[in-house]
Amino acid sequence: MTVEKLYIDLYAKKVFTLDEVVEAAERFTQRNLNRSYVSSKYLDLLVKNGKFARVRHGLFVAASPDGKPIVDKLLLASKIRKKGYLGFHSALEFYGCAYSATNNSYVCVESKDRFRGFSFSGYSFRPVYVENSGFEVVQLEYQDHLIRVSGKERLFLDCVSRPKYAEGWEECLKSLEGLGGLDFEKLLDILKDGYGGQSTVRRAGLVLEMLRNSSIYYKHLPENVLTNIERLVGEGRKYLMPGRGGSLVKRWSLIVPDDYRGLLTAV
Repeated sequence: MTVEKLYIDLYAKKVFTLDEVVEAAERFTQRNLNRSYVSSKYLDLLVKNGKFARVRHGLFVAASPDGKPIVDKLLLASKIRKKGYLGFHSALEFYGCAYSATNNSYVCVESKDRFRGFSFSGYSFRPVYVENSGFEVVQLEYQDHLIRVSGKERLFLDCVSRPKYAEGWEECLKSLEGLGGLDFEKLLDILKDGYGGQSTVRRAGLVLEMLRNSSIYYKHLPENVLTNIERLVGEGRKYLMPGRGGSLVKRWSLIVPDDYRGLLTAV
């Protein structure tokens, strides 16, 4: 019976879109089917019977035998937009280095793929607008799915550039401290190409220098990489935290709050 086959097939996926339901139904029936037919014939029944739960239009999760949605927030976030990707704190979680757990998920999308943030089963799913959703984004396996996630070098630069999406500076620094496998030469090349502008250049230099002194993952950072980042620093001074004073770090022409370095502690 097609409805039972659909249930077994989609339950294994945990999270699925309406298009994936249609693909599965066509595979089992050996017929071309439209979305409306699949919804009314199969999907609505499975939702009504508590087998699946509707997250939002076109997006569903499997339910446990007691009818409670089975929610993996990273997997669910990865299904919201085909051209979106997990970034910022969600990517830190994916790579296993997030310092703290959070109920927020961040989906990076271009403005044309924007969606309204929403909550489901205690989790918050928020869009973060980016200019290029294909640049330095990789496909990696997660829970038997291939999902799109920020590459580590872009992730580092994005987090220091927009730390609020990494849950603030303290969480950002403590999480980046555990981010292993960075290609420092590649990170430098991205900065040379102008990614993020002057604020990102200066913040990247400052944070890399700090992490080299505190984290095993950064101890092999070559001095010439820092020197070349320093050469990218332009004229004038910038604030690490606009609206707050502090002391000037001359190497990076960056005014840094006096308590900033205290945010970074060995984990």
